[in-house]
This record gives sequence, C-alpha cells and structure tokens, in this order.
Amino acid sequence: MKGRVFLLVLLLFCLFRAFMATVAGANEDRSQKGLTASMIPPSAQVGSVVTLILQYVLPEGAHLPEKAGIKGLDGLTVLGLENIPSVGGENPSAEKNLSGEIRIRLLVDQLGSFTTGPLSVTFMDKEGGESVLEAEPVSLAVLSNLGEKPEEALLKPIYDIIPIRFGWKKKVWWGGAVLLLCLMTGGFLWWRKRSGVKEAQETVRIFPHVKARESIQELEEGRLFERGYLKVFYFRFTEIMRRYLEELRGFPAVEFTTQEIALAMKDKKDRELLQLLRQADLVKFADFRPTQARKEEDVKKALGYIKDTCESFEKEIDIPSKKGTKEGALIRKKIRGGRRFR
Repeated sequence: MKGRVFLLVLLLFCLFRAFMATVAGANEDRSQKGLTASMIPPSAQVGSVVTLILQYVLPEGAHLPEKAGIKGLDGLTVLGLENIPSVGGENPSAEKNLSGEIRIRLLVDQLGSFTTGPLSVTFMDKEGGESVLEAEPVSLAVLSNLGEKPEEALLKPIYDIIPIRFGWKKKVWWGGAVLLLCLMTGGFLWWRKRSGVKEAQETVRIFPHVKARESIQELEEGRLFERGYLKVFYFRFTEIMRRYLEELRGFPAVEFTTQEIALAMKDKKDRELLQLLRQADLVKFADFRPTQARKEEDVKKALGYIKDTCESFEKEIDIPSKKGTKEGALIRKKIRGGRRFR
C-alpha cells in the first residue's frame, strides 16, 4: 500500500514539473520578438482588393506607437490599415500590444509582378527607444482578367460614345459656325498676304516635345483632376502622350488600342510609357480612382519620358539674318525646348 502511495506522489510530482516547464517555455517564446507577413488571397485579378497581414510579437514591455511606422509599401496603393492587438492571456498585467497583427488593404493596380519591398514595423521598447521588426518581401500572383487562356481571348477596339440623336437645328448652327469660321480665316489670310507681315515665329516649327510639355502644363492648370473630373483628365492626358508617341515613332498611336501600341513598340524606353497607358486605362474604363500622389507621379513619369526621348527633335537652327540679335536668340530658345514646365 505504501508503495502505491509513493508511486502516486511521484507521478503527481512529474506532472507538476512538466506543467511548469511548459509554462516557462511559453513565456520564453512570448518574449521573443518577430514579424511574419502573408498575402490573402495569394493571387488576384487587376482591380481586386487583397489583404497584407503582418503578424508581430514584441519583447516584454514594448508597444506600438499610435501611428505604426510601416515600410516596404512604396509603389503600392493602400486603401486602409487596421491594427488588431491581442491581450496576453492569463496574465492581466501583460502589455496589450505585446502581440497581434496589422491588416493592410491593397488595390491590385499593376500588371505582371505585384511585390512588396522588405517589410519593417517600428515599435517602442520599454526604455522608450525605437526598434524595428523586419520581414521578407511578399509577392502576389496577378491573374489575367481575360480568363485562364488570355492568348485565345478576342479583343475588340474601344470606341467613343456616339450620340444617336442630332437635331437639324444643331446642324444649322454648326454649319453657320463653320461657314463664319471659314470667312474669318479667309479674310485673315488675305489681310496677311496684302500687308506682307512676316513674323519670325512663323519660321519656327513647334516641335512635338515642346508641344507635349506645354499641353501637359495647360492640362495641369485646368485642375480637372482636383475638381473631380478624373476620367476627363486621364483621357486628355493619354491623348497628349499618344500624339507625342505618334510623332516620335511614326505609327498611328492615337488610333491604336493600348495592346496594339504594345505590339508596335520596339524601343526599350517606350515600356515605361506603356505601363503608364495601361494604368490610365484602369481609370478610364474600370472606374479606378487614383490618389493625388499617383496622378502627380504619372505626370512626372510622362515628362521624364519626353525628356529622355526628345533628342531626335533637338536641333540647333542658325538663321543668318537673325544671328546675333535678340529675336534670333528667342527663336533658338524656342527650338531647343520652349518655356519650361512648372
């Protein structure tokens, strides 16, 4: 009987030691800091919304600031961010932000690769200093909106909206306006020919890169984007770049679809413009609403493309009759690039 009691006591003692070791191991694991990242779902189509989950474990006494400093999301469109901390179980004195997860909603607005940069989260340690948790980049497989076999899909050109009604009164008004414009133009040309006025500006050709920069500046000054006319802004913006591309490469980019432009492009420099045109198509035809920062970045990329490809238009023309004069200098300045974009 005494032997049985001894064995029972020994068994209870072993169970108690095992339980204490498990609790100590859990506390030790909990004290280890770390950050893991995952994308849900792992694949999506263009225009979808996915969630990037950052699961973090902070060391004892540490906490996240009110506005978590998250890095590695450059170039991605963030729709929302939510921090969900978890309380430390049986220990009521544990820090509320000791562990948890940060959920970030992202818009899939890129074709091909959709990858974050190296991820990091800034936290405050128990001494009040800043520390960083780091994680590897996370990728998302972007699926085609044309189905499982996009190469077999039949693409149709996109046409403008054509009104089905056009009253005869409007035709009369338009006919009268055209006739009046023709009369005014003819009178102006007759007056110019009779007076023999020849201005130096007539001898200067407005080069495509100059015209494109000035057109973008006028579009910016109209503030269509800021007033909420996002589609109107991007329709005019892409038309300017298509006309410039047509002058630069020699194919009818204004009439081509974006896919046809991609097939006609041969120069590597044009790939950046192709990406810009595809992102603009999301605004024009998929009701995508870009941010102010994205719009400014698109304008900056367009101006950079014009600057990188305008060498073929840059020419120094020497006008003997104007050489050495103030008028000749103004002409050469206009040829080299016109007024600077602000």
